[in-house]
Amino acid sequence: MQRTYFFILFIFISSVAFSTEPVNPAATQDVKKVLKYIIDLKGNGVLTGQQNLADSVTKWTNKVFGITGKYPALLGQDFSYGKEAFKKRMNITNAAIEQWKLGGLVTISWHQVSPDKWDGSANEGEFSDTQVAMTKERFRELLQEKTVIHDKYIAHIDTIATYLKTLRDSGVVVLWRPYHEMNGGWFWWGAKQDFKRLWKLMYDRYTIHHGLNNLIWVWSPNISNPIVEYYPGDDYVDIVGFDGYPRDVRNWDSDETLKNELDEMKKLSKNKIIALTEVGWLPEMEWMKNERPEIVWFLCWWTHLTKENTELTIQQIYNHPYAINRDRVNWKSTH
Repeated sequence: MQRTYFFILFIFISSVAFSTEPVNPAATQDVKKVLKYIIDLKGNGVLTGQQNLADSVTKWTNKVFGITGKYPALLGQDFSYGKEAFKKRMNITNAAIEQWKLGGLVTISWHQVSPDKWDGSANEGEFSDTQVAMTKERFRELLQEKTVIHDKYIAHIDTIATYLKTLRDSGVVVLWRPYHEMNGGWFWWGAKQDFKRLWKLMYDRYTIHHGLNNLIWVWSPNISNPIVEYYPGDDYVDIVGFDGYPRDVRNWDSDETLKNELDEMKKLSKNKIIALTEVGWLPEMEWMKNERPEIVWFLCWWTHLTKENTELTIQQIYNHPYAINRDRVNWKSTH
């Protein structure tokens, strides 16, 4: 009887550890299907991805097609900043809807300018305003209800929620990647001991208050920095990933530091999959297939596509049999 009990307990623990269920209990059925599809890609293929600019929302995706005859599976966007930011965000939203209709997947990040300076309305600051220093004391004040900066922050993220709602109402599942590279010190949200609280604050606001049940929550620290202490926890993260631009490196295991970091991230990943959420040098397909089956997508960051990669390399990547381009995405068949 005791042996049977422990066997059943082991099965239960294992099923929890490798659950394909999203962290949001109210997630849509399509979110559940997309997440399971991505998890099941382990060892079966890698989703190709290309980031675009807010000023030209499909330029670099179209550049990939012009070089390879293939569209990336992932359309990468960022809700951005700058003059008439609302127009850029509407263009991004419309491009995401079109990508979804064409059978592709969508990933969106947000270089949020400091909510201490900007309100998220028609116009916002420039990139430098994402990097305005925020003291630890001011950051903690932001996390406290009934403070001026907390209210400004809530109004700021609520603005972005309106675009995510449009995507929700259009049936689009979003691989939502907020507060990327939080383990580095270059963004106002970065290198903060209380970062986990910021992530949970957005998560609760978006899921509970706004009912954004179309989001898959993607957490992506930067390489070569402390990692684990910034992880919000298995109850708040669906997929883990890395941002990294190691110069002229296409096989990350060839660098001992990167190899160790991938191993560390794999241990942290509850479903044992990893995304390369920002890269410049396109990764080797054979390496991912044979050595790192846990890597399930890569996203090349806009101009890096042609700065760091020759047309021949891009063609080889996108025409490799392990590559899953937009025409091969089939999450709808997932049960």
